[in-house]
Amino acid sequence: MIKNKGYWVYGGALALALLGTFKYTMKSKQQKPTGQVEFSLLQSSITLDYNKKPAGIINNGNTCFLNSVLQWPQVHNPISLNTYLNQSQQICLELAKIMKYLNSDLEVINASDLIDLLSEDADYSFFYEQQDSHELFNMLMKHIEEANNQVNSFDLTMLRSKQMKSKNPFLHHTKVQIKCNTCNHSFNSLKVESNYAFHFNLNHARTVPEAIDYIQKPETITEYICLYCSLQFLRKKYTLTEQQNIIDSYFSANNYDEDSFTILKKIIEQLNTVQGNQVELDPQKACLKRTVTRQTYIAKYPKTFCFFVNRLIVHPYHGLIKLDDPVYLDSNFPIADKEFTLSALVCHLGDSKSGHYVAFKRTFAQDLESSMSLNKTYKKCEWYAISDVKVAVTKQPQQGEAYLIFYDTY
Repeated sequence: MIKNKGYWVYGGALALALLGTFKYTMKSKQQKPTGQVEFSLLQSSITLDYNKKPAGIINNGNTCFLNSVLQWPQVHNPISLNTYLNQSQQICLELAKIMKYLNSDLEVINASDLIDLLSEDADYSFFYEQQDSHELFNMLMKHIEEANNQVNSFDLTMLRSKQMKSKNPFLHHTKVQIKCNTCNHSFNSLKVESNYAFHFNLNHARTVPEAIDYIQKPETITEYICLYCSLQFLRKKYTLTEQQNIIDSYFSANNYDEDSFTILKKIIEQLNTVQGNQVELDPQKACLKRTVTRQTYIAKYPKTFCFFVNRLIVHPYHGLIKLDDPVYLDSNFPIADKEFTLSALVCHLGDSKSGHYVAFKRTFAQDLESSMSLNKTYKKCEWYAISDVKVAVTKQPQQGEAYLIFYDTY
């Protein structure tokens, strides 16, 4: 957790969509609206002006860690709410309001109303003390998902037609595959992990492809209960035809949502109830432990990659320290038949106890002729450095000190 304390606290933007020059101030606390309210968390890219100069957000007292995650890609579809709004939905409405003014002709925005709403969440006080952009990013993602889940449960007809589904561009899914080194049988876990940011481990990666490879790198695990080997053992012990059929039914499946011991215990209970059974087997003795290869793989890629550079480690002698190792980022990287473009960075300047956040945002110019067709192409435009003090053109972002990295598709 990187704290932000100092005379100049830089708050810039995560800024994939820090678009437009704007001035917008919110003074009164957000009231809880009722009735039908339509909002778009992140607007369609069709309405955006990619040539606009980026802008910054007013710092409300060490809030650059928050400002750095308020301006993200504008890709969400409108959602209609027809009920009394809960806290997450109010936060989403406030975020939508900020997104709207980011694409206006105003110059400055004050996010005090959003801060008031976030302050009602017990986690925010902790995050404010820690001053960590990554943790605040995850907190906002949580509220967006909670708001979407509530909206999507209002109308089952709309839900089935997916008209009310709002897709989070950062959301991705990972799954786990296990392969036994003894029987060579592979099976997949039914559990799917959903996350919004990929971990960029500096001890094992310096580039984005290396970070992704490390996430999906196979690892060896010993003393793991192999379900397939254990089933083969049970097949030798339980020889009745009905018992063999029960065991075979589990052989045919390769996806499990429970741990191997729980499954084996249930199987043995079934086998023991078969008429004519003369075997009494302790489930613990039926669990054959093997060396296996475990691999996490990305089951669903996001539209927008967010990488969290894990710069904090616990040193055995110095306690919590910040790693200053540089990262090397290409302008583009291909994966899953798509081309992702480096769009924004949030850099932390300082150490584990204090520092400043500065954001770098890349604007794009849309080729007018190609925009007339379905296949839109974008050309590189300019990089901007964004802080509480100014927004200025820069030749290159400070890639080496990146804390949050964003790659997007256009």
